[in-house]
Amino acid sequence: MKHTARLLTLVLVACATEPVALPDADLTPDAFVCPANLLPETPTITTPSAGRIDVFPHNLVFEIARFADPDFGDIQGASEWELWTLAGDTPIDRVWHAELTGRATQTYLAAGTYEGAAVGVGLAQWRRYGVRARVRDDHDACSQWSAWSSELAFRTDDGSIYLFDPSAVREFHITIPPESQDPINAQASPPGCVPYHRDYHEGALSFEGESFAGVGIHIKGGCGSSRNLGGKASFKINLGWDDPAVPGCPDERRLHGQKHLTLNNGVQDRTSQHERLAYWLYHQLGVPTPRAVTANVFVNDEYWGVYTLVEAIDRRFLDRWFPTNDGMLYEGTYWCDLIPANLPPGEEDTYCLTREFSPDACSSPPEPGADPETYDLLRAFVYRIDELRSGEFYPEVETFFDMETFFSQWALEAVISHWDAYQFSIMNNYRVYHDPTMDRWTLIPTGVDQTFGGDQDPWGVGGVLARRCLDEPDCEAAFAARLQAVNDLFEASSLSARAAGQFSQLWPHIQNDPRREYGEREFLDAYQELLEYISNRPTRIREHLAYHGY
Repeated sequence: MKHTARLLTLVLVACATEPVALPDADLTPDAFVCPANLLPETPTITTPSAGRIDVFPHNLVFEIARFADPDFGDIQGASEWELWTLAGDTPIDRVWHAELTGRATQTYLAAGTYEGAAVGVGLAQWRRYGVRARVRDDHDACSQWSAWSSELAFRTDDGSIYLFDPSAVREFHITIPPESQDPINAQASPPGCVPYHRDYHEGALSFEGESFAGVGIHIKGGCGSSRNLGGKASFKINLGWDDPAVPGCPDERRLHGQKHLTLNNGVQDRTSQHERLAYWLYHQLGVPTPRAVTANVFVNDEYWGVYTLVEAIDRRFLDRWFPTNDGMLYEGTYWCDLIPANLPPGEEDTYCLTREFSPDACSSPPEPGADPETYDLLRAFVYRIDELRSGEFYPEVETFFDMETFFSQWALEAVISHWDAYQFSIMNNYRVYHDPTMDRWTLIPTGVDQTFGGDQDPWGVGGVLARRCLDEPDCEAAFAARLQAVNDLFEASSLSARAAGQFSQLWPHIQNDPRREYGEREFLDAYQELLEYISNRPTRIREHLAYHGY
């Protein structure tokens, strides 16, 4: 027995970090010394994606990368997870905790326990959270925990996932009282293809048991798509409209997170699919654009047919795509380039470049560091473009404009033939946003109903940002490379299958649409033309590239 104890003592001393002297006696548990054991590597959280927006708690998954440990042969013995509310990037309160044994690399909210304000209610809507994790190796009594990972931030859904669920066709019921109909009709048709302001008038909205009285309603649409109430009018609805006839400020009201609704009539798209397909492609490229789904609309209890619900570009939209929504947003319409001649001399919202946010008596004061709600920033941006000398446009422009996103947008708009976009001859359907955290501008495309037809030349540009780019070989080459990549993505995408699925969803509703401006045969033919375009377009884009030497 003495010899056995002596042998074990030597083994333990050899494995210890420091020399250890043990008594020449039988070993006891108190005498056990752990061998050198390195900490497992700090885990990397892979799910949800960093900064992900509209996370839905019901099916939220937390996942870490594969376990790693410097000690040969060690395996994962446990994992621990925490969820914190965040203010900016600072953890405030722990609201959920889970500890799992074994080699699991993922977990769900149901596997842990809510704490604090989350007990009994779960995660709040439209709240910023951070998840962190650590892992333990399996080293018997000598097992050790890794360091905690940093918090991976995400934001929960505000309810809009339900509203913009592409698998469902929701119903919206609009009430327009007689006293609002004539004023709405009087502003239905714009006086040509020019910027046009319409006033809101009182109405009501109902959606699946929720009713909103006193909302603001006006017809929307440009010189080709506007219709009055005698036809298939498009609508903008403002749940937070400030009725001038009612004293005081309106209450904050939202429908599934949205306080502005845009319902497009689709009269210039006989497939009723272009907006949904185009915005989906933009999203694959990371270009900030709205969500869009099919909806049925009833007006004064009468079915008006199939519409496309398009997400409004407002403060909440900006919060989904940018580090902050405290910046200024401007809109450009109809041959409105980003050049000094189009800038308003004062604060009048009557030029082709208009501000989307403006101060009023019911607005909250801007946050510290937020952009002023004036045209000053837009003026500085436009003059900065104008002052870039020939031959020095690129890459200098990248110091204040998101050229990478612009390349993706421009390339996709060439692939889908969005001729009514900023880059091309009309210089229309865009917004430009200033992110104050980076002092950088981003173009946001819209108005994608007239797409997937014709043959827009990628080089047939009008907008100054695209023209100046093509004047410089390095910038042109960067655009051509992006066009090739986007064309490859378009060709490899499941767009035809997506279009087929949307066709199956649309067809029964199209057949019952009493205000559509085309027959069933025309709808079917337009769908076939869409499929042909998707199939043939990549080859045509390669021909454009080859013609220009790429």
